[in-house]
Amino acid sequence: MKVLILYQGDYGKRFWENIGQHAPKEWEVKGYHYTKKVPTFVEELSDYLPQSLPACDLLLSVQEQPVVAEMIPLFIKEIGARAVIAPIDNKAHLTSGLARQIKKKLEKEGVEFLHPMTFCTLTEKMTQNDLILEFLKYFGRPQVEINLENEKVKEVRVIRDAPCGNTKYVAEHLIGTHMKDAVESSGILHHNHPCMATMGMDAEIGDTLMHHAGLQIKLAVDEAIKGKKQ
Repeated sequence: MKVLILYQGDYGKRFWENIGQHAPKEWEVKGYHYTKKVPTFVEELSDYLPQSLPACDLLLSVQEQPVVAEMIPLFIKEIGARAVIAPIDNKAHLTSGLARQIKKKLEKEGVEFLHPMTFCTLTEKMTQNDLILEFLKYFGRPQVEINLENEKVKEVRVIRDAPCGNTKYVAEHLIGTHMKDAVESSGILHHNHPCMATMGMDAEIGDTLMHHAGLQIKLAVDEAIKGKKQ
């Protein structure tokens, strides 16, 4: 599977570095740093298209400007991707309304478009696309296995990492924590990494996107601990 990660700044760079480093060897993962300065209002989006986007099967768009997100349908024509994931970790980067507009355009072209809010909420329930399901074997909503010893965390095995790499960080630093404190500690560690989602309150979910993301690792740890207690 050929994966292209299109990013603009530090937010997207984290995803590129983690996925590029830890993806299966049989994947071909490339990052494209989009550096063009695009004004907020553009008459012809095609004027700002990159000249040499590599072909791919799956596009991960982690841009930091909505106007660049608007260019995704144009990117697809150049690179031939059959699926796109454009997470909403910050509404200043991509709004739900714009994401729905892009999804509608791409559906007409037979291209799957997902916009999970946040990236680490991505699960198999959201899609039947073979490319995204392959991606989900390794990256998406965190999944961990935990081994206990004397009611303390002895080992944490990451089954599926958050796309930003946060799950590996939590797993490493959770060792030695008492099982009754593990869930709450995982949420604190998640923020310490730090999480790439915004702390601004989001009316759509009634919480900050960072807290929403932190809930995903807390649920993963809770599920793993309960599995061991049964």
